[in-house]
Amino acid sequence: MSAATTQSEQSLQTVSRRLAAEDIQIGSYVTVVQQISELVSFFWMGDTPPADREQPVMYRHTPTNSGEPYRVLAVCLPFVFAEDIRGDAETFDLRQCDLTQLTDGYVAAVRQKWQKSTACKSAKKHSRRKKRKSKRRQK
Repeated sequence: MSAATTQSEQSLQTVSRRLAAEDIQIGSYVTVVQQISELVSFFWMGDTPPADREQPVMYRHTPTNSGEPYRVLAVCLPFVFAEDIRGDAETFDLRQCDLTQLTDGYVAAVRQKWQKSTACKSAKKHSRRKKRKSKRRQK
């Protein structure tokens, strides 16, 4: 880090840690870092297909929404019920995914950027509607 890094920038530069199931607390912010999925073996594209074509193949991968913050609303192991910053709810099965804890600074930065982009999109939609209405009136 350079000497020019401010205190607020330093608070955004942290390392998240994977959570054990018993460490997940209501109100904390989490994200999925790895997920376990199953693929039917006849879709398997590996070098050596499994011997039994009916046997599902389990594999770990990083989901595309990894890093998206979710606030934990309820925990009933192995399930975690959480909502994203838009208010959409989702249930996570800890047997099929690994969660990591996020800092409040990270969540605030994501929320701020999301709100700006949402406000910008709605302003563009509003201006398009106004243009359409004014064109209709002119006709």
